[in-house]
Amino acid sequence: MKFRLRPLAALLLGLIAGTAQAGATDEVAYASLGGTTVSFSELAANAFDSVLIDGLLSSGGVQFGERFAGQELAVAKAPRPGEVAQDWFDDLSFGSPAAGLALLAGAAGANLGAYHYGDADGAALFGVGPLAGAADGFGAISARFASPVSALGLQLRDADGGAVTLSLFRADGSLVEAVDLGGRSDGRYAFARTGGAADIAGFTLTNRDSYYGVSIDNLVLVAAPVPEPASALLLVPGLLAVAAMARRRNR
Repeated sequence: MKFRLRPLAALLLGLIAGTAQAGATDEVAYASLGGTTVSFSELAANAFDSVLIDGLLSSGGVQFGERFAGQELAVAKAPRPGEVAQDWFDDLSFGSPAAGLALLAGAAGANLGAYHYGDADGAALFGVGPLAGAADGFGAISARFASPVSALGLQLRDADGGAVTLSLFRADGSLVEAVDLGGRSDGRYAFARTGGAADIAGFTLTNRDSYYGVSIDNLVLVAAPVPEPASALLLVPGLLAVAAMARRRNR
């Protein structure tokens, strides 16, 4: 009798454990997200204004910098489309964020900036990068949230199909997922944790997009709690009923 129930028990435990382990992320409609929007409108109030930001930035309850402690700042080079020349970009692929996701600012004049596009969306945030003074928007942007979230959305500006990577991190510094945004044009994009796990504590955005560099705008965070693993829980009564029937048949 007992050997007949063991497979059922193993199946039940496997289903519950598998549901409890959160997967990566799913791309969702930006318009489907609620929550607070960080618009950066306070950074550049007038059309076509551009400002440089030295040190860490707090906007809309989110803290921004260049990178996290534990990440090494390096320089990546990528050829400029159609030309012999190449551009230089911030590269954060060396090292991993330390637990706590402590933000670090870039060098003075090469950290962050904001530009007002002169349209209804107004100002956007960019990473200055290693070509400071000659070109902006080739730098990294890193963000630390006040509390972990289950979904986020953002608007890409000046994206022209180049390589862009959005890396999502937990508070302990581990990587949730590196989302490839390469090849995308200007637009609003959103990503949610499968299963609703609220464990995204921050992100880094790096790019090798060679025309104007990349800016971000209208960041939306959804701090939903981790939902009950409903699908697995609904299976429990059925599996218990099967086990009871098997017990009666073998008496």
